[in-house]
Amino acid sequence: MSKQYCKVGKVKPNLNKILSLQELETKIANFVDDINAIEYLKEIKRNFSL
Repeated sequence: MSKQYCKVGKVKPNLNKILSLQELETKIANFVDDINAIEYLKEIKRNFSL
């Protein structure tokens, strides 16, 4: 196997893209809100189809 395509040990994290704790909390909160909205819509559709 050629070493040309080997990236083990060569991948470095992009420190400019590391999220702050507040940004992470906001993203998680938005994700949870979106999931809850989807579940709510599914429940409404189930109730109206009865």
